[in-house]
Amino acid sequence: MAFHPKVINLIKCPYCGNDKDFIEIIDDVVTTTHYVQNTDGSFTIEEKSSQALGDVKFFCGDCEEDLTSFHQRFSEMIF
Repeated sequence: MAFHPKVINLIKCPYCGNDKDFIEIIDDVVTTTHYVQNTDGSFTIEEKSSQALGDVKFFCGDCEEDLTSFHQRFSEMIF
């Protein structure tokens, strides 16, 4: 039997118990993409960046409840 330690900073939806699927919605985003044109006429992305200008919302991916209060912790755990 394998031992799986309990992760204390795991985000879990208090409404449905989901701990796998989440949705982040950002209003008013500016996306900048730099491309390089290849010799065959196609393009390759060289660099891509985005800047959020509006509100950021965080939702449960199962029941769609608003979990924005967990967003800061979510942001800190993206690697």
